[in-house]
Amino acid sequence: MASFNPRSFTNPDRLKSISPKHLLKFFATWAEYFSARGFELPVEADEDFPYDDLAAVLMKPDENVPPEMVDALFYVHETATKETAEELIEAAGRAGLTIEAGEEPSDADIALQIWLQKPDLLRRQHAETVAFTRSRFIYFAGHSGKPRPAPDPTVEQTAIIQERMDEWFDRKRRGKGSRVFAFPRGTKTWFMVRHGEPMRREGRHQDDGGSGIAYYRPQKHDVVIYDGESDELAVNAGTKGETELYLRTFGGVIFGDEEYFNRSNRFTLDPLLEKGEKSLDNDTVSEIVKVRLIEIERFWGGKAKEKEVRKANDLFMAWDNNWERRLAGGSIDRAVFKVKFDEDGKERTVAILPPSLARYDRDADSDLIDRWLKDQGFCRPNVGDEDDDVGVLEDD
Repeated sequence: MASFNPRSFTNPDRLKSISPKHLLKFFATWAEYFSARGFELPVEADEDFPYDDLAAVLMKPDENVPPEMVDALFYVHETATKETAEELIEAAGRAGLTIEAGEEPSDADIALQIWLQKPDLLRRQHAETVAFTRSRFIYFAGHSGKPRPAPDPTVEQTAIIQERMDEWFDRKRRGKGSRVFAFPRGTKTWFMVRHGEPMRREGRHQDDGGSGIAYYRPQKHDVVIYDGESDELAVNAGTKGETELYLRTFGGVIFGDEEYFNRSNRFTLDPLLEKGEKSLDNDTVSEIVKVRLIEIERFWGGKAKEKEVRKANDLFMAWDNNWERRLAGGSIDRAVFKVKFDEDGKERTVAILPPSLARYDRDADSDLIDRWLKDQGFCRPNVGDEDDDVGVLEDD
């Protein structure tokens, strides 16, 4: 069952943004549950719909709350945003679904209408939303190092990936039933991996003042991105074990080699030490107006494992001609930049933590940031194996 906080969706104002007709159709499936809770769904969907009474029941779920209803509310809530509404409408159109316009439906109304007609479509849209909002990734270079088409796994390949992952997840007390969603975009393919976490037992407060036990398996989402242009895999996962699982599984199923992705260093901050402020030049990426270094973390070591953090609106401006002396000593373990684009004047934050970790939003400008990092030497080139002619596996 999905993890869901009913207060984030079922307050009366949130419910009132949805057509009474659609709400009645949605909750009719669980009419018996509401009746047992002392709330009778109305026969007609009119303007006197009892939003407050419905919200009162939903905001105090008991041990008999239908898990299917909780899952449905979770997906509607997670996908009902202004940012995703247009994508939802387009996806519904491609699937041949009908979205009743009425008095311009709200984001939540659109999501609910899609769930009523095709729940799997909303689940997939949620997976895509999760995939494209992650910002913290560890990078691994492929053996080839040559550009190749972004993979679009077949149904059979996806099933194999899920089966192999289930074996590992089950051994690690995370259960089975993992799901992988692929989203090819240009030279990249984004994979969202949905899986369980170890079972959790918690004390549960009851409305009569008593206590009980809740025993359930939380759900988690990880994101993996393959970049065909640079032949590298970026992983956003919770543990080292999960990261290794994705490297071996995607390498083995998509490229025929579980060791396809190199675990060696990917990022370096040497350009800061070697070129100073010139390492922030943006001559090769015209869309970037300016780059500022705003933070570094230096590791001094010793028995106390001393660390030092330096912050400023512009560190090189603060250091002026003393930058070499200010960067000398210890090892720089982290650097944070502000990257400004000419399109909207907005600044993006980019954090680099060698050897393999980078953090920045995966929005429309992320490809430009990728290019800038490579051009300036912060991302080591993936030379691969010149004799390696491994390609993306195709079905016979």
